[in-house]
This record gives sequence, C-alpha cells and structure tokens, in this order.
Amino acid sequence: MSMITEPVPESLIISGTEYKINTEHSVWIKFEQKLSDDTEDPDKVFEEIKKLIFVSDIPPSSSDEETVEQILWFYNCGKEIKDSGSSSSKEVFSYEFDDGYICAAFIEQYQIDLEVTKLHWWKFHALMLALPDSVAFVKIISYRAVEITSKMSSEQRTFYQKMKKHYKLPVKKEIQDKYNAIEEALINGETIDNLL
Repeated sequence: MSMITEPVPESLIISGTEYKINTEHSVWIKFEQKLSDDTEDPDKVFEEIKKLIFVSDIPPSSSDEETVEQILWFYNCGKEIKDSGSSSSKEVFSYEFDDGYICAAFIEQYQIDLEVTKLHWWKFHALMLALPDSVAFVKIISYRAVEITSKMSSEQRTFYQKMKKHYKLPVKKEIQDKYNAIEEALINGETIDNLL
C-alpha cells in the first residue's frame, strides 16, 4: 500500500468485519511502549492494546491471531518488515525519554507542534524518517548508534565516547533493579546464581 496513491487506512478488516481504529500518532506511541513493557501479563497487555487501538467495537478473542497480524501491519505502516539478519537491535531512541527532542525536531523542521497537531501514525512515521541530519534529535541518534572502532582517530573515539555517555538512554527499571540486586549480593558475599 502506498500513501502516495491511496488514502491512509482508518480501520482494519478482521475476519471480514471492518473495525475503526485510533490512527493518531500518540496512540501508536503508547502501543509501542506497551509492547516493550515485559513486566505485565501478556494477555492483560493485549486486552489493554485492543482497548487503546479500537474506537468502539473490539474484534472477538476468537480472531486474536488475525487481530495481532492486522495491528502489526498498521503499526509497520503497511510495510513488510525485512529481517536484517543481525541479532543485535540496539535501542537508539525512546519516545518517552526523547520526547522533548522529537517535539523540537517537528517544530524546527515542519512547524508542527505535536501537542496540538494530531497526525496519522503513518504520516508521523514518514516525517520521523525524513528528519534531516541537521536536527539535534537525529544527531543524538547517530551518536548512540555509532560504532567506535580502532580505525577512528583518538580524538574521534574520545568525542563519540563522550557523546554516547552524555546522550545514553536510561536503563529500564527492571534491569536496573536486577543490577542493584546483583551488586548488593556481591557486596554481602552472597551467591548470585538465583539472580542470573
């Protein structure tokens, strides 16, 4: 499907029935945040996701598999996600942590205030992808993503290490709690087998 030749979708067809969905960018950012929260029961999270996404009628649980496929199709802007073959998917930005940078980038580049303007998820995503390198948010992403190698000069390595440290994303609470528990066990001379 192409945004150039067809209108962006406002609903999903599941088991032959059309279900109107919330297409606003903020809803799909919340969807992504719910997906990355692995502390809750997956069934409960999926029910919350359905309530978040569907405007009124929610597809029956007998159609859950197709519902998941359709939700992910919409989230991926109608594009098939290609497997890069790389097992490492380093997080280089966070909608929650980088919200100020993202809002500033949209104002600077497009004169769009994301608090006021409600964009369709596909259009928001396209604008995110098109942000130029001159925008602070894109520079920060590049600092987080750059691989520091021995081929760089010592000045470059020092610069990128400093930028990576300065713009580092915070560690998720559950991971930080685990680190703290391991550290405390080691300080107290206790075994950490049950923490690994």
